[in-house]
Amino acid sequence: MLKQRQVGLQVLNISQEEIYQAMGYRGAIPDSYTCELIAETYSEIAPLCLPRYMFRILEARQVSRQKIEVGDTGFAAGEGTGFTTGGIIGSYLQGMTQVCLFVATAGKEYDAYLHTLKTQDNIVKEYIADSIGSVIAEACGTLLAKELETESELFHTLPYSPGYCGWNICEQQKLFSFFPPEPCGIVLSDSFLMSPVKSISGFIGLGKELRPQPYRCEICNNKQCYKRKEKRI
Repeated sequence: MLKQRQVGLQVLNISQEEIYQAMGYRGAIPDSYTCELIAETYSEIAPLCLPRYMFRILEARQVSRQKIEVGDTGFAAGEGTGFTTGGIIGSYLQGMTQVCLFVATAGKEYDAYLHTLKTQDNIVKEYIADSIGSVIAEACGTLLAKELETESELFHTLPYSPGYCGWNICEQQKLFSFFPPEPCGIVLSDSFLMSPVKSISGFIGLGKELRPQPYRCEICNNKQCYKRKEKRI
């Protein structure tokens, strides 16, 4: 069953620490001027931002440490869709029997706000807004994970996305095939990038025998991921 949610920014319960981390700070507080700009930017975003996400839960299995197969109609006839998620993600999926595929976005309204800042040539504020947008999109994934706790009695993994942890971004196309055209207003380009830019997609593994584990940045080779613990401003 396909489900869609639109939520207010306050529902996402975003902390200042999450914004600082997205900006590249590690356990530190920005200077007072930057903190004022963060508060100002957030207050401008609050009335116009309409975060939303869409998801569906399907039967799934782990074919090997590198691959999973997803499909509504079972696997005996080979009707499932295969994803090559790679060994890093695969190491967290033992015991998976279902998968929650999702897309989430801060919305077109947020893209319009970012465009306005670019025309103002305020580089610092634009960087802050870009960071907050990333946090908003990720917070939608976190909210979805919390919803799964009431939707399903199964244990679940953290969210995993194409383009991270060795999962090739070209598999975005397969993932989007499970949704209606332009889900939540998100358009997928020929190079598998999403618009609005502050959007995420991926899956959450579900299973009775699955044991949830935290992200392990030390085994991931994506040095650009803003969630890396060793990243600094």
